[in-house]
Amino acid sequence: MELAHIGIEVQDLFTMELFYRQVLGFGLQYRYVSVNTPGLRTVFLERDGFCLELLQRPRAADFLDHRQPAQGHLALGVDDVDVEYERIARSAFPGLSLKAPRNTGDGFREAELRDPEGNVIELSARVAPEPRYPVRAVIFDLDGTLVDSEPNYYLADQQLLARYGIPFTEEDKRHYIGGSNLDMMNDFVRRFGIPTTPEALGDEKNAIYLELAARNTPVYPKMKRFLDQLVAWRIPVAVASGSSPQVIRLVLEAVGLADVFASVVSAEEVPKGKPSPDVFLEAARRLGIPPEHCVVVEDSRPGAEAALRAFMRCIAVPYLTEPPLPPAFGLADLLFPGGMEDFNPDRAMNWINARLD
Repeated sequence: MELAHIGIEVQDLFTMELFYRQVLGFGLQYRYVSVNTPGLRTVFLERDGFCLELLQRPRAADFLDHRQPAQGHLALGVDDVDVEYERIARSAFPGLSLKAPRNTGDGFREAELRDPEGNVIELSARVAPEPRYPVRAVIFDLDGTLVDSEPNYYLADQQLLARYGIPFTEEDKRHYIGGSNLDMMNDFVRRFGIPTTPEALGDEKNAIYLELAARNTPVYPKMKRFLDQLVAWRIPVAVASGSSPQVIRLVLEAVGLADVFASVVSAEEVPKGKPSPDVFLEAARRLGIPPEHCVVVEDSRPGAEAALRAFMRCIAVPYLTEPPLPPAFGLADLLFPGGMEDFNPDRAMNWINARLD
């Protein structure tokens, strides 16, 4: 018998994975979406031969307000779970409780027992390969990922705020890259005391931006090559952007990509923008493909975080490349740290091909 892993139930799987990988140096072993317990997601991490399982399951919104610390478990690896189960059952130790062996969706034969004080112990043996989620769709962010629109957005923000006598620098803009336009307008109204609603201010900005975008919004050539390869392989593609629906439509039409994508979603169509996962989950829903089978291509920290919170894989091509990169990029499945200059469409496509059905 050997120590197989220690499991910890968590409330925020993204943050906890980030902690154990960034602070304690764990690496990703695999992710798993439970087939037996709806809503349960787990991440297995490994360091120096030690395995840690982080588990997140659906909880009520007020769960943290009244819960006791979530119970973890100790998993012991054995050669034959059924033999060990029978041996322990025969011991008839006072206070011991047992659950019969079962096969889990991620390839283990397990039996659960509780010691006399109720602590959970798993007897575990791998009987099937680790779960694999073939890539079935790719979801692109738009601005800064597929098209070089951030300069136009900066000019639109600058001209918008100039109408209210407010200066706006490129350094100011950096704080908003990757977020939703409506969230940005909310912050402008609050931060600068602009006497209008965020929605009206957004309409005003969109009018400025649309004029700029119609004149000049280049597609990144290397990203276009990657997109063309995906289309040639008949892999469904979608766009999930923080821009407004009107802006997304105009930009895609202007660059000749309006008919390429099977699904186009704006953050204004979902409850929360990035870093919440809503826009990516909605894109996957419209594609009819489970999130764990989707890959997101992103340039921003909020976007990379949103992809990982959606339990999707992420190809990260940072727009802002000054080191150190935000920690969320460190969780990306494929990272081009030098941004678009470093991006290699053939390498990205080979990575996708290795994960197809």
